[in-house]
Amino acid sequence: MRARIVERAEVLKIVDLLRQTHEVIAPFYGRGRDSCFDTVTDENRDQIQIHLPNPYYPPKRFVLPHIERLFRMRKSNGSLQIEPTYDDKKRAIFGIRSCDVSGIHHLDRFYLGRNFRDPYYAKHRENLFLVNVVCTDVERDIDDSCFCLCADTGPAAREHFDLQLMDLGNVFLAVAGTPQGEALLANPLFKPGAAVHVAQRRAILSDVRRRFKTMTSWFSATVRYVTEGKILEKTWEEIGNRCLECGGCTYVCPACTCFTVSDRQVGPDEFERVRLWDACALVGFTRMAGGHNPRKAVHDRRNRRFFRKLSHYFIQRELSMACVGCGRCAEVCHGDIGMPSVVEMIRRATAKAESEAITVKSQGGAL
Repeated sequence: MRARIVERAEVLKIVDLLRQTHEVIAPFYGRGRDSCFDTVTDENRDQIQIHLPNPYYPPKRFVLPHIERLFRMRKSNGSLQIEPTYDDKKRAIFGIRSCDVSGIHHLDRFYLGRNFRDPYYAKHRENLFLVNVVCTDVERDIDDSCFCLCADTGPAAREHFDLQLMDLGNVFLAVAGTPQGEALLANPLFKPGAAVHVAQRRAILSDVRRRFKTMTSWFSATVRYVTEGKILEKTWEEIGNRCLECGGCTYVCPACTCFTVSDRQVGPDEFERVRLWDACALVGFTRMAGGHNPRKAVHDRRNRRFFRKLSHYFIQRELSMACVGCGRCAEVCHGDIGMPSVVEMIRRATAKAESEAITVKSQGGAL
């Protein structure tokens, strides 16, 4: 990849370039310490934040909206007319963090897979331009709950972005990840980079990794325990007993893919089908026709959530865990069963049970 630089005072001119052809989404501060992704306008353009912790709601909603109409149905002269509705708007997300880039790529593998290609998701994705900003400011970019190092998704994405920006101090280093990104780098705004800039990039990343905060999630043993079915029932029950069944962990997760569909009447002879996010924490998630619910107990649904994210079967099928280390689940969960806590609970409880079983066998053999 070719390295380019852009002066710090001119970095928001990239937004201006993109706004000529795209609706640009960028991170802003809200009230208090809140932050959010929002549409850039003439009024708020100068309020864009380059450095800030991840907003609660991930930018995945711009490729997988909370609620999306799939098609309209009209009754006319005794027949039913169906009209698909697609969103063709070109959008660019400026300032997307590396973990969220990985989250969108995980959605790509699910919705644009070999066996099925979702046309609605595909329309959004084909019209999306991603400007990744590397997390380099330990105090402002990296929250106490971040663990992207454990998920191998940050602090700098290695691929799946169109353009990547990294703050080197007086300048930003820019590299392209796609032909669309290369085309943007051809603008005179970007100047040729030098070897010193690349060396500075490496030094900054090395320093950021050393100074990363304390949240960790040691996946490897937990993946093995989940895959081999060694998790004790009482461990799942403990996790389930902490769950408030709010669905927050799913709604803030960049890699969760679950949805449901609903048909609703919007006029005397007009109906629409909508797709909306769903969450495995909700009791109705597994309810079947006739009212039967095979996973009515909350710990059964928690079991399913973490099996889906950590089982080797799904990791092998989708080429990554359905966790990007953003830490949002840890922030939003009132029961302290975000991914790092659950991984730790499973690892400790299962390792302890295995150790006790070995001790019992040893003592039995001695007798």
